[in-house]
Amino acid sequence: MYTLLVFPGGRRADAVLLSASEDRMRFAIAGRSDVTELQRVDGRWMGENGEPVELGALIALGSVAETHPQTKVLAAGRPS
Repeated sequence: MYTLLVFPGGRRADAVLLSASEDRMRFAIAGRSDVTELQRVDGRWMGENGEPVELGALIALGSVAETHPQTKVLAAGRPS
């Protein structure tokens, strides 16, 4: 599943969701060699350094194109 993560200060990162549970998610982020883990704390997703991280988008790759072939999926503001 494609994800757009939004970090403090508005920094954005393209990521792929690797695994998820009720209180943890693991992502592969473009340009990084290590996996990033988010943990839910008091209803907010927090990064490994304790900063809040927002989920800007969660898109199941293939599902949009399969059901609506005329739709283009945007990745961090760039047409794909």
